[in-house]
Amino acid sequence: MSLFGAKPTQPCNPDRILIVADEAPIRKLFQMILASALPDLNADQARNGIEAVRLFNEQHHGVIMMDLRMPEMDGLQAFFAIQKACQSQTITMPTVIFFTGYVPADEVNRFVVDNAYHRLIKKPVRSEDVIGAVMSRLSILKQQSAAVK
Repeated sequence: MSLFGAKPTQPCNPDRILIVADEAPIRKLFQMILASALPDLNADQARNGIEAVRLFNEQHHGVIMMDLRMPEMDGLQAFFAIQKACQSQTITMPTVIFFTGYVPADEVNRFVVDNAYHRLIKKPVRSEDVIGAVMSRLSILKQQSAAVK
């Protein structure tokens, strides 16, 4: 407990990434790209936002790569559900890398554009973009972890 009675925030797991896309080939491609560049990173996969929220609640991934458009629960809805779960469980919000082939909604642009914590990548996505985005987010998580210690 802190001085004022609030629980300290628990960090997410910087060694885990969650790849969320409704298309299996995209999930597999991102996992292969990341495994080749970051072999020590553990990657989980989800087919939609509902699975993403469930898996995040189990593993507390440090980085989430998430498609914006998916059936059942889209990326933005999943983002807000994960944000709510983090607040209620006093867990640090993971960094989220959205990807899309569509023009993102204004709401996405409001919290992603010029935000060092979250990011938006437009399709088609290059391997270098995926690796660079994940590596920069992992660097942010390591800085946060070092600041807490």
